[in-house]
Amino acid sequence: MRWENLTMPDFARAVTDCDGVGIIPVGVLEPHSTHMPLGTDMFEAHSVACKAAEREPALVFPQYCWGTNHEAMHLPGSLVIKRELIFALLENVCEEMRRHGFKKIILLSGHGGNQAFLALFVQTHLETPKDYCVYYGRIPHWRDGEVLMETDNLGHACEAETSTALYLHPELVKMEALPAEPAPPDTRGDAVRDAYARAPINWYSQYPRMYVGDGHPGTAEKGKILVERRVDDLVELIRVIKADEATGVMMREFQDAALRPVNPWRSRFGSQTTSWCRCATVSSWRPTCTGRRKRLR
Repeated sequence: MRWENLTMPDFARAVTDCDGVGIIPVGVLEPHSTHMPLGTDMFEAHSVACKAAEREPALVFPQYCWGTNHEAMHLPGSLVIKRELIFALLENVCEEMRRHGFKKIILLSGHGGNQAFLALFVQTHLETPKDYCVYYGRIPHWRDGEVLMETDNLGHACEAETSTALYLHPELVKMEALPAEPAPPDTRGDAVRDAYARAPINWYSQYPRMYVGDGHPGTAEKGKILVERRVDDLVELIRVIKADEATGVMMREFQDAALRPVNPWRSRFGSQTTSWCRCATVSSWRPTCTGRRKRLR
């Protein structure tokens, strides 16, 4: 179900029909070599989400290009949004979805550069009490793609990504505009990466032209296989999240405890000890006082 295609009455019914589960497909606008559209990541995430929602009902948010994209700001067509703004906007959208009755929201990224952003967004979801949950669906883009590909160096605008684009929107891919020669990764930043560090220029140090590998062997047939695998994984994730009750219980547990932090282990000091007991009636863990501690022998 696509949010933007529904009428007002249909929307209200759709939230119920999908068990309050929504998907925000997060992409960006950035170059993909010289042959693929700037909206490649946005198109891919939205298409995969829509295909999955046809098999397991979920409400898909419209195409969303407000991810993090600082690594591409040196090339024409890149849309780079300030970091505080992308967090605030995604928070605003999630709150609006909650207001409309969503209880579970899946973030699906079509852009590799969103990984740190979305992981941190979900982690900091705990800053304030919430009555809904956001999940970051870390589904691989090209599961087992190496077996299908004829080239090495899969990464950006490569054979695999070119193939998915040829399958999803062939009219936007200009194969005649591909660079004549393959593009191996730049190695200037390898010493820093090999020392387990990440510099601000990490992406640029590998893919300064936003192209790696060789897109020429890309085909729609390969893309269909890769996309169908990703859709399969997302369908499974939607089903798991619909059935997930543990996360909600643990979030309430955590939020209650965060209001009055206590030591969950028996203390060696003080007049009272605290232990954690499971209360069957509310299915949560609660701190209970066990009274004055006995003298240690």
